[in-house]
Amino acid sequence: MKQTASILSATIIASSLLFARVAAAATPGNFSWLTYDTTKADKIVKMKVRSEIPPTATPANYPNLIEMHWKYTPDAKGLPAQEVMTEFARLEAATDPIQGDRVAYLMIVATGNGDRTWLWYAADPKTFTAALNNLLPGHPFPITLHLGANEPDWKTYLGLRGRSR
Repeated sequence: MKQTASILSATIIASSLLFARVAAAATPGNFSWLTYDTTKADKIVKMKVRSEIPPTATPANYPNLIEMHWKYTPDAKGLPAQEVMTEFARLEAATDPIQGDRVAYLMIVATGNGDRTWLWYAADPKTFTAALNNLLPGHPFPITLHLGANEPDWKTYLGLRGRSR
């Protein structure tokens, strides 16, 4: 994977998310996530952003932004079918130990326009990939990974969290 292409991809996604129009005020989904809707190309994008940085995470120690994508067939609003949402939940449950092991932290989830994107901040991309492969033997989900920018300040996360408040 070429570093330049990865950085460009991350920049495009991050900038489209940062400049998306907020369609509704943020509402806490629970104590650890904020949720809100935006639009992109006249389609709904559902955002889920952690309400705060986990106490065990020091951003400078997890500077690598990693994008995990799942392309799906959208409905007329750009959203996935309920069956696909169930599969997303299975993937999230399967990958949750990555955070418990402090390999990486899932900070942002964006769903819309036929793409679900999970944005992780990892200490080391190779360790993250190894942990993911260990947790998902046989690669049962149609996901792709892209190494994004080096962000020791977590500016993408902080920008989107600020938009949700």
